[in-house]
Amino acid sequence: MRTLKCLLLMCCVLGVYVFPVFAAEGIKFDFHGQMLQVVGSTNNSLSLAGKHKSGPTDFFSYDGRLNSKGFETKYMDYLNSVGTTFGLSKARLRFEAQTEDELAKFVYGLEVGTINWGDKEKNFGLSGDGLTQETRFAYAEVQAVQGVIQHIVRAGLQPTNISDWVWSETAAGLTYHGKTSKCNWMTGWYRGDENAKSNNTDNNYFVLKTDGEVSSNLNVGFFFIYEDSGAETTESDHYTTTHTYDRINSYLGLTANLKQDSFFANFELIYQYGDIRFVGDSTNIENLERGAYLMNLDMGIQVNKKLKLSFNSLYASGDDNPNDQDADNFDAIDVDVKVGMILFKDSLTSSCDRFVSDAPYLLDKGLIHHALMAEYKPDKKHKFFSAIRYLSTAKDVADDKSFIGTELDFKYAYKYNKYVSLHFESACLIPGEASDLMTADGKNADTIVNVSTGIKFKF
Repeated sequence: MRTLKCLLLMCCVLGVYVFPVFAAEGIKFDFHGQMLQVVGSTNNSLSLAGKHKSGPTDFFSYDGRLNSKGFETKYMDYLNSVGTTFGLSKARLRFEAQTEDELAKFVYGLEVGTINWGDKEKNFGLSGDGLTQETRFAYAEVQAVQGVIQHIVRAGLQPTNISDWVWSETAAGLTYHGKTSKCNWMTGWYRGDENAKSNNTDNNYFVLKTDGEVSSNLNVGFFFIYEDSGAETTESDHYTTTHTYDRINSYLGLTANLKQDSFFANFELIYQYGDIRFVGDSTNIENLERGAYLMNLDMGIQVNKKLKLSFNSLYASGDDNPNDQDADNFDAIDVDVKVGMILFKDSLTSSCDRFVSDAPYLLDKGLIHHALMAEYKPDKKHKFFSAIRYLSTAKDVADDKSFIGTELDFKYAYKYNKYVSLHFESACLIPGEASDLMTADGKNADTIVNVSTGIKFKF
């Protein structure tokens, strides 16, 4: 530890002398950061489990089985669980070095992923000295301007931002971006979960995206993603046997954004198709054909400068037959969806990676979400938000039951100064008939209540 402190001190001393030299050579520096400190309480600790991940999981049914990637037991348990009080810390730092002519940029992002206060394994316990850093960004960017067109090329670990419902998280790759004042486009190649030694498996993603103004009030976009994934192994809590498969997925997406006076509407339609092929010792299992879709509509009105009312309707298709050769359920690549504070990632607590699902579905049953929302800003310091949500699976969990429940959300934020905001949030999920089927002990599901307060520091 003493050696590490000495190294840090030397870096700081050298930085005092070296940074001005770099600046004199034509390099500009920028530094950004964000920190969250959250304290909360819940009567259901498994609502913070965070194991239903869109990124590392494929949900599909085959030959009467469910590929659940180890989440199935937690999924069946989360509606009956004991309470807990928690403290969470999360921090991100981003460093940028740009040439003075603004034609090249170096970006590095450092993150301390969310840690529970007292987590001894991650050195957040007594006498804590957490060794918890991870790299979020590490990419180089060069650009050129030709007339009205700006060309940008990025290489390395970078944001994707393809779609909020398919792929919005970071990935390593090579991308080209072009833009004018009225149109944007990009294409790219990303690598998925590669074998670190061989680096020759088929985990490749090819992307094409464009959007532009149709009129002063309407913007329309299109995107296409082709995914070619290498061999993976199925997992299930109810079956000891595993099977090897690979997959080819494609996504076609259409987006439209309309703003007319105080009215706004955003629409997205995504069709997913492809194959799940069983290989090796699993060749006796029939392959699956993927055919799924997602539709999302946001619309609302800015009543006045203080009040905004909005409505959301989301449908992500699910699979209703585990014995056929069709995978009808929508499956995202890597996203953080905001369609609820209890189950999904639309809260201060879930921003600290404590949630049930970060994908727009539950297992292979899809999702239906309807919400009425209101946002009220009486002045520059205060902001209130409330919502009532209807949540259901797109296909029945069992016994013709799909209604997950009704959720009530409330948020309050106080702008302390330019960089700091204070938050209080609460949410309640009143379970429905489908939730009663998802409890491990067969009893009626409990109402879930989460309450949290925290501070956000952003610069």
